[in-house]
Amino acid sequence: MMARILVSPQGRRRTRWPEAFPDAPRVASLQAARRASNRPASLWLDLADEAGDGRLSAAAAAVAVGCPVVAMSPVPDTSEAFALLRVGVQGYCHLEAAPEQLREIALVVEHGGLWMPPDFMQRFLAVSNRVLPAPAQPAAPELDALTSRELMVAERVARGASNREIAATLAISERTVKAHLSSIFEKLGVRDRVQLALAMNNIPTYSTVN
Repeated sequence: MMARILVSPQGRRRTRWPEAFPDAPRVASLQAARRASNRPASLWLDLADEAGDGRLSAAAAAVAVGCPVVAMSPVPDTSEAFALLRVGVQGYCHLEAAPEQLREIALVVEHGGLWMPPDFMQRFLAVSNRVLPAPAQPAAPELDALTSRELMVAERVARGASNREIAATLAISERTVKAHLSSIFEKLGVRDRVQLALAMNNIPTYSTVN
């Protein structure tokens, strides 16, 4: 199995990382990451000691390794998220994200999807709606294939709701929400909740990863 590797300056320890991935290595540089694995399953960048353009440069160098990259910020910011996505990062999260969330992010990005904090979703959609050209004949997703409950979940994802918020609203468990999402992704032919939200808002997706 290919390794997930955390690149943390000075080899700094992060409590949540070993809780999420007990056997995953932690290294101090990209060079050390390359020595640890020719092609990691994913690279996770600790951006705490980087600033401004340094973060983008670090992210671009990591993307050049050729595997999914997740940027971890001590203070996540929407503009930074968009800038990192533009250089090819596939995931963006808080440096102290919960282990369960880290595992969810790994699953998404390692299967070709894109992940960002749920509260960034609506801002991302708003920007996409302004800057992406509308197709000449907008194609709505095949919603008839969804059950009524799946449609309720999909509509809430389109508004930027998190799994926890959806579970609370629909009085179901988060496990059930995840099961519905897996079914929705398969039926609509989308990779992740970002593509689902774009499709539900009738925005052309092309690809969520440049």
